[in-house]
Amino acid sequence: MKRTILYLDDEEHCLEVFRLMFGGEFDVRTVGTPGEARLELASRAAEIVISDKLMPEIDGTEFLREVAEKYPASCRVLLTGMATVGGVVQQIGNGVVQFFLTKPWTKQEVREVLERAGALLESRGGTASSW
Repeated sequence: MKRTILYLDDEEHCLEVFRLMFGGEFDVRTVGTPGEARLELASRAAEIVISDKLMPEIDGTEFLREVAEKYPASCRVLLTGMATVGGVVQQIGNGVVQFFLTKPWTKQEVREVLERAGALLESRGGTASSW
């Protein structure tokens, strides 16, 4: 069974590139707003949730905090620009974010994070279908 990924980003071209690169290997769902992401998660859990940090409605870190509270078994990945990396380290320390990627990302960088997220999920023994 393919791992499920929900990717939230307000930049449509980023969502499209992600779908094209990883849609064959993963069950990829992409959304452009936190509201859409909340609805998507409520209808079907995602094992890995990726959010861009700079979102118009809510900071990506705050969105992932919501995800951590409602779906604690999920792996949460924050996308951030190099200028905001320092603030991400604190979020990793408090468990809101398990992994982060910097923009612009490469396919190899994303693949490595997804593999690490998959290993973390395996170590927990859970999948989205078992939540």
